[in-house]
Amino acid sequence: MLQDNLYQLLSFNLSESRDRITATIKLNKEHPVFQGHFPGNPILPGVCTLQIIKELIDKGMGTNYMLTKAGNVKYLGFVNPVADPEVLFDLILKPAETGIVACNATVSAGGNATCSFKGEFTRQ
Repeated sequence: MLQDNLYQLLSFNLSESRDRITATIKLNKEHPVFQGHFPGNPILPGVCTLQIIKELIDKGMGTNYMLTKAGNVKYLGFVNPVADPEVLFDLILKPAETGIVACNATVSAGGNATCSFKGEFTRQ
């Protein structure tokens, strides 16, 4: 779980209908991932962004999920943990009885969208 070292969960809100999660995290600028990505200009790796989305879905649904379909992922900007350590995640969910959760997510830092994601997660 990335949350142990990479970030701290500052806020987490799950709608009553369990179809929307909004969360704010604070990145740990000292985490080793930022030493290699990239030295002197740290940027949150895209794969870490997707893992955080998965972990937020796990928390909201109360079970473990696995990314099984990334239909559309667009990186619109960079997340620098020094300049903008707080990152907002807005997830629109469509859970199905089959154990699949469709997700449309927007990730923002410093008031700017940095990632747009559409995909599916399957209950493990």
